[in-house]
Amino acid sequence: MTAPAEAPVRRATAADLPALAALYAHSARSLGPQVYSAKQVAAWQSFAQDAPAFADYVLGASTWLAEDAAGPLGFCGIDAHGEVRSLYGATATRGGLGSALLAHALDGARNQGQTRFAAWATPFSLPVFGRAGFALVRTARGPFQGEIFERYRVASDGIGSRP
Repeated sequence: MTAPAEAPVRRATAADLPALAALYAHSARSLGPQVYSAKQVAAWQSFAQDAPAFADYVLGASTWLAEDAAGPLGFCGIDAHGEVRSLYGATATRGGLGSALLAHALDGARNQGQTRFAAWATPFSLPVFGRAGFALVRTARGPFQGEIFERYRVASDGIGSRP
C-alpha cells in the first residue's frame, strides 16, 4: 500500500464524481462529529448528494486527486481566481496527504500564473493551510446547507508570506 502523502496524483474528471462524492460524505460522517453537531454533520454530508452543485464544486476548479488501488484517498481543487475550493481526505491521519495535495494544487496554479490564494477553512483544514503559509484573515459564522458553521478565511500571496 502506498503511503497517503506519496500516492499518485492526477486531475479529477467527471468519471470520478461518484467516488469523490462518496469520499466527501465519508469525511463529513467520520470527522464531523469531532467538532460539529449531528445536524451540522448531516448538512455537511448532504452537499455530496446535490449532483449538479457537487460537479461544479469539483470540475469548476482545477481539482487533483490522490488515489491508490482501492480508489481516491483525497482531493484538492483551486479555481481560476486562486480560491482553494476543496481539500478533503478519506481520513485525517496526519500522514501528510492534505499537505501534499494542497502543495500539488498550488504548484499547478502557480504554473498557470496565479500568485495569490485564499480559502474558507474548517477546523480540520486550518492547520494544513497554516503549514502551507496561509494566514488567518477572519473568522465567520454563516449558513451552509441550512446549518450555521464557523469557518476561517485564510489567504496567502503564494510564496508563504502573509497577505
